[in-house]
Amino acid sequence: MAADKEPVSKVTVEKDTKGRYFFALTFRGVTYPVNGPFANPLQAAAAGQTMLKRLEAQAGGKS
Repeated sequence: MAADKEPVSKVTVEKDTKGRYFFALTFRGVTYPVNGPFANPLQAAAAGQTMLKRLEAQAGGKS
């Protein structure tokens, strides 16, 4: 995949200094506020993916 063909939607999981996990969501080039905290990175990633799927469904329903 070429560098200019990167996906515009993604979920990024980060850990803060207190050991809590958060996710940041980028959908169609727009970055949404950080959400959390979560106990572990899997929970944060799962919540982020769920939110991304909801946004994709809403965008698909309005076409």
